Amino acid sequence: MNKLFISSSGNFDIQKTHINGKGNYVITAGLTNNGVLGKTDVIANIFDKSTITIDMFGLAFYRRFSYKMVTHARVFSLKTTFKITDNQGLFLANSFNFLKKKFGYQNMCTWPKIQDEKVQLPIKNNIID
Repeated sequence: MNKLFISSSGNFDIQKTHINGKGNYVITAGLTNNGVLGKTDVIANIFDKSTITIDMFGLAFYRRFSYKMVTHARVFSLKTTFKITDNQGLFLANSFNFLKKKFGYQNMCTWPKIQDEKVQLPIKNNIID
């Protein structure tokens, strides 16, 4: 995966008290609301739309919008090294479903732990289809 994605993390520990309904969405760990905590205008890294977030439990979601991330929940962002459509992003995020079976509180998912994982993608004429 390390040839297909560039991993990034948040730079400020956004808390629930920072959620004020203004600014960018904030991503945290968990299934509730697909990991969207709410919106905030607190100053923090903003991640591009058309990226994938993976949390400490191995839950992956494709993001069609720009966002910020908490740091306390060990969420990271994956940006592809190539341009993708929304459908391709959804397919890629769904391809990471196996991660949620491997990770949890006792063994948290991180980029260093998964960067060498192999993901099977459809290929046509030696390029990702």
